[in-house]
Amino acid sequence: MSPAPPKKLTPAPPTTPPPKAKPILPGPGGDLVKALCAKTDYPVVCQMTVVPPPAAGAAAKLDATAVLRLAMGAVRAKAAAAKKAAGALAADARTPALAKPVLRDCMDSYDDIAYSLDEADKAMAAGDKDTTGTMLDTARTDVDTCDQGFEERDGDIPPLMSKQDAELAKLASNCIAIAVAAGLRSSS
Repeated sequence: MSPAPPKKLTPAPPTTPPPKAKPILPGPGGDLVKALCAKTDYPVVCQMTVVPPPAAGAAAKLDATAVLRLAMGAVRAKAAAAKKAAGALAADARTPALAKPVLRDCMDSYDDIAYSLDEADKAMAAGDKDTTGTMLDTARTDVDTCDQGFEERDGDIPPLMSKQDAELAKLASNCIAIAVAAGLRSSS
């Protein structure tokens, strides 16, 4: 008996690299989102977070105000998540004692962001460009307030919320840029 012929190894099928993440721009308004996001400092972040809802029929239309409201919604959602994370850290027994009051201040700042965005929304509805701009600027400043609390401790505690604050800063900056590009705030 002759030995069995060696089994032929078949090469594994070629793998295709995963598709690159692209912003999803469904429905009407996708071009407007892309155009307004292009005017921001963080256009990719903008397009990934300012996603128009699926069209509810032919009557659905996305205007610049709606795009800004979607961007503001992204900030609100990120601020709520950051507040939850700060609360969890503040409650954690392993968190340094010096960090706990700073984290509570951060939680207040995240609440302030939501308030500022609510006020900007009311001002937009009233056509008050000055207040819209002021409140969007205030929301952006509220982001920095959290980081400043850690910085004021001169390195005694690590900046526990820096990742969340960096993301919030980009989102809030995008809101300001969209408002400027869309003429929804005063140019001063």
